[in-house]
Amino acid sequence: MRRWTAALTALCLIVLSSPQAHALVVVGQEYEPYYFNNGSAGIGGACYEIVQKLCSLEKSHCKFKFAPLRKFLTMLKEGQADIGCPLSRSGPRETAFYMHTLFRGRYSFFGLPEATQKVKSYADLKDMRIGVLAPSMTEISLQRIHEFADKNFKIEPEKTIFNSLLKAQKKNNALAYGNRDVAMRWIEKTRSPLREVPELGEPVAYSIAFSKKSFDPQRFEKIQRYLVELHKDGTLEQIARKYRLTLTQDFSAPRLPEP
Repeated sequence: MRRWTAALTALCLIVLSSPQAHALVVVGQEYEPYYFNNGSAGIGGACYEIVQKLCSLEKSHCKFKFAPLRKFLTMLKEGQADIGCPLSRSGPRETAFYMHTLFRGRYSFFGLPEATQKVKSYADLKDMRIGVLAPSMTEISLQRIHEFADKNFKIEPEKTIFNSLLKAQKKNNALAYGNRDVAMRWIEKTRSPLREVPELGEPVAYSIAFSKKSFDPQRFEKIQRYLVELHKDGTLEQIARKYRLTLTQDFSAPRLPEP
């Protein structure tokens, strides 16, 4: 009897210590159409649906949470969260996380027609106040434009892209700068009079990030194989189309980073 008890205890310990045994914590900021609170329907978004598929393939229970960007990054770095999406790439982020790029888009300027119709080039931003989520890669993109334009406009840091858009709508700032897909969805939902400045801005790509506190190279390689298969069978394209997003062109698994 004692043998059976000992064997059962050992088996339970093995199961509990396996990487699939504990719930994976998934974190994202409020960033429709990528990841957002969908009211009574619960969490929605392209990232949410894709990570759900991965959790199913991994046979892992996943808990989905929201956090502002800075908290989101801290949770991933410290292992308080295992997966985060969406996140644009940078050198420091790729040091702390494994990342697989999913979507391509762009950063754009938005404002009321009276402001946007005046802007044909970066020189036309002169003396304007432009709101942007900060700190963020969006802010870094705007800072590059700021340098190119000889610092002829003022950058106004905001806590969310939605604050930036709202302040442009209320004329507190001349323009807002942010992810085009997120801004266009907000404009559509709120029936905002804001318009996009055509052509100006920069391209951006968004990834799923996997904390190196939770994932080793072998497990991340398995995740990448799942993503390639989900691309081949059309699942990712179907999800992207549902949310009017554009998949990145290259879905071959990139070279695995050194552990």
